[in-house]
Order: sequence, then C-alpha cells, then structure tokens
Amino acid sequence: MAYTVKQLLESKQFPDMRLVTCKENLNQEIKGIRIIEIEDMERYLTGGELLLTNMKVYFGETEREFRKHLNELEKKQVSGFIIKQHPDMVQKVNYYDILLKFCSERNIPVIEISEDEYYWGIIKYVILQIYDENIARLIYFKLTHDNISNMLLDGENFEDPTKNILFLLSSMIGNPVALYYSNLTCCASTTQDLSDFVFEKNVEKYKPDIVTRFEYKKQRKEHTQYITKIHVLGRTEIYLVVTEVNMPLTILDYMALENAVFTLQYSFMGTYAQNQIEKKYQRDIGYSLLNGLLTGDELSKAARMLKLKDTAQYCVVSFHTISSNSEDYYTKEELEEIGVIEGEIQRLLPDEHIYRNLNQIVCIHEIKPGETQAGFREEMEKLYQTVQKQIFHRNKTTDFQIGIGSIVNGYGDLKKSFKDSKKIIDYMDMIRYLYGDKNISVADFSKLGFFQIFEKIKSRDELMEYVPESLVKLY
Repeated sequence: MAYTVKQLLESKQFPDMRLVTCKENLNQEIKGIRIIEIEDMERYLTGGELLLTNMKVYFGETEREFRKHLNELEKKQVSGFIIKQHPDMVQKVNYYDILLKFCSERNIPVIEISEDEYYWGIIKYVILQIYDENIARLIYFKLTHDNISNMLLDGENFEDPTKNILFLLSSMIGNPVALYYSNLTCCASTTQDLSDFVFEKNVEKYKPDIVTRFEYKKQRKEHTQYITKIHVLGRTEIYLVVTEVNMPLTILDYMALENAVFTLQYSFMGTYAQNQIEKKYQRDIGYSLLNGLLTGDELSKAARMLKLKDTAQYCVVSFHTISSNSEDYYTKEELEEIGVIEGEIQRLLPDEHIYRNLNQIVCIHEIKPGETQAGFREEMEKLYQTVQKQIFHRNKTTDFQIGIGSIVNGYGDLKKSFKDSKKIIDYMDMIRYLYGDKNISVADFSKLGFFQIFEKIKSRDELMEYVPESLVKLY
C-alpha cells in the first residue's frame, strides 16, 4: 500500500511539521526520501522522493540557476519538500519564497519544520513506512554511509572532521555521543560534559542485531551506555560512547553507529600516519639538536623551525621506560606500550617539544618567568603519578622514570641538559639508595649532590684517591 504525504502529516509523529503549500495534493506517494546535499541533486534521484533541505546548498546560485534546478526536480515527480529555514542567513536571492511560489503553481506539497528538528528522525520513520525492514536497513545504511563519509571530504573541515562526525552521528541517533582516549579521558563530546569515562562493574558484551565488524559493550548508569572500541593500526584504541538520554537505540541507529565507527577509524588512521611523518621529521631535527650535531647556520635554522629562542632558558627532560625482561631488549608489546605512554605525555604537555627514540621519550621545556627547579620537578611528579596510574590501569609492569636535566641558557647548550637528564636515569638506582626511598622515579640533576664531582672522574686510579685507606683495605 502506498504511503503518502497526507499520512505522514496525519501520523502526528512530528508535531512541529507545518504544511505551507498545496493542501489539495497530499495523496502523492512517497517513493523515497533524500536530503538535498548538492545543488544538482536531480541527477541522483529515481523519482517520487520526498526531499529535505535548508537551502544552503543553493546559496550563491542565481535565481535563474535555482529555478532551473527546481524544474529538473519537478521532472523527477518529487512527492514534496520538507524545508528548514535559517532566518539569520540573509541571501541576495530569496530561495525560500521562490520555492514556495514554484511549488504552489505546480501543486507540490511543502512542509516546514523547526530549525531544531533533525532530518534523521523523519528519514528513519518514513523509510520504515515505505519499505520492509530488510530493504529499509540497506537503504538507511547507504544513506548514513554517504553522509558520514562525506565529512572526510569536506574541504572546509578536512583538518579535523572528528567533531563534525560526532555531531552528525548524534543527530542521526538522537542521543549524545563522546570519544575517549585509551586512558579514559575525554577526547571530544557533543555535550559540555568532558569528564573522564568510568567503566561500571555491570559492563557486559553486547551484540546488536546487525552484521558488525566492531566490539560493543553495554553498561547501565543513570542512562544506558553503549561502548564501541576503535582500534587504530594496532597502536592505540579509542572508545566511542553513546548515552541513551533521549530515546532508545533502534536497528537503524546501529547502522549509523557502525558507519560512524568505520569512518572515525579511517580518519584516525590518516591522522596517525600524517602525525608519524611530522614526528619523524621533527624527531630527526630534535635528535641532531640535542646531540650537538648542528653548528652555525644549521643550528639556527633548526632552532627557528622548532621555535626555540637563543635568549630563553631550557631544560631537557628524559622519560625513560625500563624493559621488564632480564634480557634488556624490548618486545613488540613493550614498544607499543611506550607509544601509548608517549601519547599520554603529549596530551598532558600539549605545548612542549616531545620526541621519541625507541624506549626514550624526550621533552625540551622552556623555563617560564618565575618558574623554579623545585616547582617544575613537582609538575613532573604529578605527571608521573598520572601516567603511572594509567600504566597500572592497563595491567602493565613498565618501570617509568623521569630524569630532569640542568637548566641552560639558549638552545645552544641543550646538549648539556640532555646529557644530564640521561645521567639521572642511569643513576636512578643510586639516588634511590642514597635517599633511602626505592620509589623515587622523578629526579633532577641536583639530586646527585656532591656525587656530580665523582661522576666527572673517568679514571679509576684518580677516583680511588678519594676513597679512605681503611675502605681500600676492605675492598
């Protein structure tokens, strides 16, 4: 049985719907439903569709061009238009009035909805009225796939499509959505709530009634939450969380969710690859700078690229991860864990220059006005506690240590500070012994005290001159 525009209006599913033209011709069959995404949408219609638009795709078109598109749409025997006005967008051409006049003359129904109404609730409802469930699933999957994947190709938002994908998904499923890093801190959200995510004791595996490529979990708090884990090249994982605040999820919602997860995964892979290239380039420059391999113009050029100043004070911090196996080599899993730790440090220190060389992560820190060595060490101790907490959460045994190098003037002496930061790591066991605290994992060069003198002595015979005769006899 044909489903008509009249039946849609009489369903009362959308109270804000208002018929604005053509009350006499409401028995036209709705044979499909589409959002007008491009100005020449008529090329992609099969005929009889109900079209949704806010006119934005036509902004910039002349009145003549717009009328030409309307004539082509009429040839497709569209069943009507559902329009959403944006009163704050003033255009030279009054597309809204032109559309109303055109449709009145040709007996094409025009329905108006409020600016706050999302198209996707209407699309889901209409699709289920005009198709059986299996066909509706296929069509809705294709619609959501096209709309979500287009976010990656949007020239205006290509740099960071993540938030746009989240907001589009939220409009599709009618519920808030958020992304969380592997350490459960919030990456992005469609609400103002940016608090950390918490796995409840009642969390359980969940299998939606669709063919899925991803792992879903479900937990009940004040509202039911659905959690999807997104793997990025086997290097890291991100959680997509949907909270059922407004309405229960349906089969069609899972179709949209599946498409969003796949698109986000693809987006993250692209971002990851781009970041790896940039990091390698900067790592090569940073490595050369820290190891004193650059002089003269090369040194100045590298400093400009990294935005380092000759008049500023710096200290280098080495974040070291000690292999837990006795062979002192790093397994693939351990190297992946170091990559996760690197990401956490970058998140906690977003404005710092951070580089990684196998098992060692290095940071070039510019000393701020009024900042003291003790104050900075306290900041590093807080960072250590945060990272160590996440290591424990992941059930890892990584021995994470932080060595803070000496403060130097200008980028020309970064080599010295870097060397000092590595010495701290080398002498960490001795520092723990000297201070009687086996839990010390953050130290600056001052912790060595007068042992700095002995550290500079490379000759065993010269070093033995400082050892009392009685101890020499015992030795």
